[in-house]
Amino acid sequence: MGTEVLPWSPPSGRSAQLQPAGRAWDVVRVSRFIGRPALKSLGGATGAVIENPFDGVLYWLIEPGAAAEWDMRLLPSVEVWGATAYIEVPPVARTTGAGVHWRVPPRHARHLTDPTALLAALKIATSAALGPREGATR
Repeated sequence: MGTEVLPWSPPSGRSAQLQPAGRAWDVVRVSRFIGRPALKSLGGATGAVIENPFDGVLYWLIEPGAAAEWDMRLLPSVEVWGATAYIEVPPVARTTGAGVHWRVPPRHARHLTDPTALLAALKIATSAALGPREGATR
């Protein structure tokens, strides 16, 4: 880690915007069947979460580079997107609807989720949904 997190806020207008990952945040892209239990497990410890119902995914925002050491073999249905990705970010007030919206809106300039807590929640949700992964520690 150790990278400087740039100031950021979601769009304030009526339209979603494509915004680059890897600057103010990286994105952890999780299928809903893993993401929903992970979100429940995190509870109030989660940062902002974007839901894309068209793709059936949830996006957590984490500090850039924070997931560099994650063993992704243990997390099928999870991807980390950084500097080469653009994410559709909904306007701050869009918290429902058929399109991309905030499942958990940013709160008081808090939008990042602690990557250690998120990783633990994702491992638990993945194990519950898919069974233990080879190489996982108990």
